[in-house]
Amino acid sequence: MKRALATAVALLSAAAAPRAHQVDEYLQAARLSLTYDRVTLELDLTPGIDVASSVMPILDTDGNGAISPGEARAYGESVLSDVAVALDGHPLGVTLERVEVPTSGEIRDGVGTIRLRATAPVAISGLGRRRLDFRNNHRPDIGAYLANALKPDDRAIHVERQTRDPRQRVIQIDYRVDPGPMLRAAWLLAGLAALAFLAGRGRLRTPPKC
Repeated sequence: MKRALATAVALLSAAAAPRAHQVDEYLQAARLSLTYDRVTLELDLTPGIDVASSVMPILDTDGNGAISPGEARAYGESVLSDVAVALDGHPLGVTLERVEVPTSGEIRDGVGTIRLRATAPVAISGLGRRRLDFRNNHRPDIGAYLANALKPDDRAIHVERQTRDPRQRVIQIDYRVDPGPMLRAAWLLAGLAALAFLAGRGRLRTPPKC
């Protein structure tokens, strides 16, 4: 019994282990986190030493050997233009919030990781079961992909299933949104504001007494 349990644990650990970084691949690891009003994408991009030379000219556009903040942001925007995010079949606009780049030397040596963080707003009225679709179309010629949904911090969000294609360029996340305390408070405030507005209109329409 103990041996069988140990074998099962070993198999599960092997299945969960991240893919090794190959020198001839551009490893792109996407992590998606969900809240009731926002989707956050964190994307780590690590070019292997054999493909770094095809990435550097796009990053260091002026060829001076240093990656400026403007060049880094331009590259981040370019990567996001190759990413598609949709909620319940409706495309979401993803906005770049932060980009971090290593040194040119680290990228050429195959040990530098470019880190992007982007967000997309979600309508807070969307309760119940929802489906998030993510597709990474960046550099499919050299890309190696990983995609995962992070465990939600909000207890009102429940990830029920993650479905990936064989290359992990595409992931479908089925999740459920319950009316948590923050959302109930938002609804209460909205209701009180609506009542106050209607009451104010009623006072304005009341004719003065003679």
